[in-house]
Amino acid sequence: MKTSAIYKKVLTGIALLTTAVSFSSCKKNTIDPSGQFNIKVVNAASTSGPQSFTIANSVLVNGGLKYTDASPYITTASGKRLVMEFKDEGSSNVYASGELYTTNGVSFTVYMAGKGSSARVKSFEDDLATPNNGKVKIKFIHLSDNAPSDINIKDASGDDLVTNISRNIASGYKYVDPGTLSVQLYGTASRKNIGNFNIADLQAGKIYSLYFSDASDGSLNINKVLHN
Repeated sequence: MKTSAIYKKVLTGIALLTTAVSFSSCKKNTIDPSGQFNIKVVNAASTSGPQSFTIANSVLVNGGLKYTDASPYITTASGKRLVMEFKDEGSSNVYASGELYTTNGVSFTVYMAGKGSSARVKSFEDDLATPNNGKVKIKFIHLSDNAPSDINIKDASGDDLVTNISRNIASGYKYVDPGTLSVQLYGTASRKNIGNFNIADLQAGKIYSLYFSDASDGSLNINKVLHN
C-alpha cells in the first residue's frame, strides 16, 4: 500500500513538473536583459490605415505608419517569443500580430501584410554587409495573397533571378547592377506571366528588399525597402 501511495505521488509530481515545464516553454515576451537587436517596421497592407507598432509591450512606432512606409532601424531588447502587434493609429484595435525569436546584435525587418483573416506579421533577418564592386544587393519577399502561392522571377532577358519563391518567404540575396531593374513574374505551376515591373533608382552599394503585395484594387505591385 505504501509503495502504491509513493508511486502515485511520484506520478503526480511528474505531471506537475511536466505542466510547469510546458507552461514555462510557452511563456511569451522572454526578454534578454543584456541583449539588444535592431528592427525595421514596414506597413505592406494596402487596405490598412496608419499603424502603430508594439513589441513585447514596448511601443516602437507611435502611429503614422502608412502603406509602403518603413521606419528606420530601432534598437530594442532581444529575446524569445516577443509579441509584435500592429494597431490602428489612435486605438487599441490590433490589425495583425506575430511573434519573434531574436538574439543579440542581429537586424530584422517586420512586415504587416494582408487584411481580415489573412492579416499577418512576417519577420525576416537582414544581412547588412555592404555589396562591393559597384553592385546592388537585393532580396525578394512574396507577400501577395492574390498572386499564385509560388512565383518565378525573371530578369528583362528572361533569365531566372529566383527560380521559386513561396508566399510569406524571402529569397536569398542577389547582386544586380545599379539603375533600373526590370523583372517578370510567372506562376511557378501555371507558367503564366502575372506581371512585369521596373524597379527604378537602385543605388550602387545599397541593400534593398523588394516585396510583392496587393494594391487596394487587388492588383499586384512591388515596393522597395532601403536597409542602409
